[in-house]
Parts: sequence; structure tokens; C-alpha cells
Amino acid sequence: MRVAGLIMLLLLTGCSPRLSPLYRDYEVTAAAPAGADEERAVILDTIREGLEDAGWTVKDAVTDNVVATESRAFRQWGVYAIEVDLEVAPVGGDYVRLLVHPYRIYFTGAKRKIPYLRASLARSVLKELHASMEERGLKHIGTAQTRDRQALRRN
Repeated sequence: MRVAGLIMLLLLTGCSPRLSPLYRDYEVTAAAPAGADEERAVILDTIREGLEDAGWTVKDAVTDNVVATESRAFRQWGVYAIEVDLEVAPVGGDYVRLLVHPYRIYFTGAKRKIPYLRASLARSVLKELHASMEERGLKHIGTAQTRDRQALRRN
């Protein structure tokens, strides 16, 4: 009985989706002008350009230190569609954090936030964006979990 339970557990975990956090980090590798205000302005312009080149429509954000996008549809299932919008903010002067906001939009008009990213949705949303950001000196360095895994493999 225990063996059957263990086999069932292994099958279920093997079929479970790969989930990832709702953010990605980028390291600023391009040289920016001296001065905090000038540096921040250059990074924000770089972020805007990268988002627009990747096909995202930039909109006014809630605060002036964040670049936000309009929602884009990525999946259409029978009962709901999945839409995603992004917020990107400089962190310090050396890093940029991309926040991904996925939502299920039901046929009734109800909107519900998805608390995770499936790997397939993350690839769809981020593939062009990573390339666009890297062209502008923002190197994709992943999430804290991926950086931890890479550090463990090196040791």
C-alpha cells in the first residue's frame, strides 16, 4: 500500500506544472552618466525603449520611478483569457526588477490575479523582452531562486 502511494505521489509531482515567481531581475551593464537623477532618467528611458521594442505599450505608472505597460492577451481558453501587464523599476543603480502581473479574464467580465507564472506563459511573455533588454545593456539574471540554484551548482 505504501509503495502504491509513493508511486502515485511520484506520478503526480511529475505531472505538476513548473511554476515561477512573478518577477525577473536584470543587471545594468551599460555605463550610465554620473549623478543619481541623470542615471535614473537614462535607465527609465532604456526600460521604455526595451519594452516598446518588445511589443509592449508603455502607459503612465502610479509613481514616477516605475515604467508600466498596458495589458496584452496571451492565452484564450474556453472560459477565460489570460492577460498580462508589466511594471519595471530600477533598484539601486545596478539592477532593474520586472514585475509580471498575469490575470484571468473570465467570459463574465470578472478579473482574477494569477499568483504564479507557469513556465510556458513566462516564456511567451518574456522571450522577446529579454532580447530587447539585453540589446540595451540590461542583462537578464533571473530570479533569486535561479541565482541560488546556479550558485549551488558552481560550489
